[in-house]
Amino acid sequence: MEYLKKHINNIVSLNEEEWDVLKNGIQEISCAKGDLILAEGNECDFIGIIKTGLFRFYTIKEGNEKTNEFWFPMDYFSDYRSYLTNIPSNFNIEAMRPGTMWKLKRTYMYKLYEESVNFNKLGRIVSEQLFLKKALRLDGFLKDSPKERYLQLLIKDPNILQAVPQYMIASYLGITPESLSRIRKRI
Repeated sequence: MEYLKKHINNIVSLNEEEWDVLKNGIQEISCAKGDLILAEGNECDFIGIIKTGLFRFYTIKEGNEKTNEFWFPMDYFSDYRSYLTNIPSNFNIEAMRPGTMWKLKRTYMYKLYEESVNFNKLGRIVSEQLFLKKALRLDGFLKDSPKERYLQLLIKDPNILQAVPQYMIASYLGITPESLSRIRKRI
């Protein structure tokens, strides 16, 4: 928990009393490879931070998995649309490696907003980070080639190829597995 405290204090300086209040609402959860953190059709009522591991955000359309996002250590994650609107999610969140996450429920976060300006600031910055991750992903699809998107993914996690099947990486990049094979051969 000290690691999380240091991370949060880099975002907003919480005094010990504020940290104790925040800490009381945080669950630390261990996940095995393949664990579903969120299943499609359920409401996403939390924001998480990955301590260790690798997680993916995906849906199934016409029998095919479509990977929308990968999350790495110290990434914030959620189905933020479901979180904000209280509607069921159209996505799944799955642990791709054994790992640990911290989870903060929406009801507790909203309670914190009422308690201090620092909690409001923390919530705003976390929501900005979630937005920026989505915006950067969209920008990548608009301006980067599949090869460039692949190289950026490898920068985030050089070992992702050992943890994630090629078809999931291809889906994330918006290409076929065969196109991914060609890109990998050229590199």
